Amino acid sequence: MKNRHKKENKSTKKHRRIFWIFVFFLVVGIGVTSYILLFSAYTRRVEREAMATGTVQEEIYSFKSRRDLLSLTPEVKRAALYGRATEIDYGTYIIPGLNATETQVFGEKNTSSICTSMTPQGLAVTEDYLLVTAYCHTNTHNSVIYVIDKKTHEFVKEIVLRNKSHVGGIAYDTIHNNIWISCMSRGIPQVNAITLEQLKNYCFQNSHQPISYSQSYDLYAITRNSFLTYHNNALYIGYYTSNSASVLEEYDITEDGTLQTSTVDDDTITTGQLGVDSLTPLALPSGMRVITERAQGVAFYKNRILTSHSYGVLPGSLKVFPNSLQMLLEEDTMLQKIRFPSKLEQIYVDGDDLYVLFESAAYGYRYTSLTQFDRILKLNLNTLLTNSTN
Repeated sequence: MKNRHKKENKSTKKHRRIFWIFVFFLVVGIGVTSYILLFSAYTRRVEREAMATGTVQEEIYSFKSRRDLLSLTPEVKRAALYGRATEIDYGTYIIPGLNATETQVFGEKNTSSICTSMTPQGLAVTEDYLLVTAYCHTNTHNSVIYVIDKKTHEFVKEIVLRNKSHVGGIAYDTIHNNIWISCMSRGIPQVNAITLEQLKNYCFQNSHQPISYSQSYDLYAITRNSFLTYHNNALYIGYYTSNSASVLEEYDITEDGTLQTSTVDDDTITTGQLGVDSLTPLALPSGMRVITERAQGVAFYKNRILTSHSYGVLPGSLKVFPNSLQMLLEEDTMLQKIRFPSKLEQIYVDGDDLYVLFESAAYGYRYTSLTQFDRILKLNLNTLLTNSTN
């Protein structure tokens, strides 16, 4: 009888411990979730006080601390840092403007303002520069492009864009020297371009005017222009989805550097079939592929297609697919899947290097992300794709 009571007491104590452990983790979970939600809501409404008078390129975290953090993703660390000891900061680039960016309050012409909540999104590489797009987290200021010297790693200038769009992607046409930028206008997905010459000559401080676009197109048959890249004389444009498959559309570039367009008659416009009511040319895709959810960027490398993925505080990933006539870039056609730090955004291939951008060090995410990277990483693709496994 005593043994039975002892067993019952032990069982009761065990169940109590399990119950209180469950309660503890439930409370912690609720607390963390509440903190993230409240902080996110706060940073979408309130910017910090500006402590600078222009765009600042400064590290938020030391290089050593970010190098140690990369140990959580050993494949990425190996491809990013090994063999780069002689390069500036091991080949990494500090993202400008995370603490202060000179731009303009949207709608206030001929003025200058400091934004402290810019969030990096898109990344492209030219012969001389790295280009990073960013949007204002509080939806107050015009979006920008940061220009970084490819050789010295130093910030050159900001390019102030004409609206507050999310600017999730940017691409460089190496043949026609055009820079293409993701955009939304009037609720319609759009792609705009500036020339490399425009970028070199532009100075916001001289005129306090946003840069003018050399080309603008509305996009047909795609929900949003979330990211884009350039490959083989075409733009590849995709949109982000959280829990369902998405698409990647191909838009051909003509001999003169413009997109292939189609004339839309008035009846089509007025009946709302396209949802377009403007004089902006309408670009039509020449092809389409289905891609997996949570895509943030795409790049082409030799006979492979690379897509970057991230969602919330979860780890990011790079998915590798064969570049073939296969129209479905889904899990069953995937060659590799490589774990990345969270908040992974656009990726860009330059030679045998893959440049990768994160938004985790932006003010709006800095205190809620599990890993924060205030640097662009340059990964050796031969190392990354050789040493990684599914």
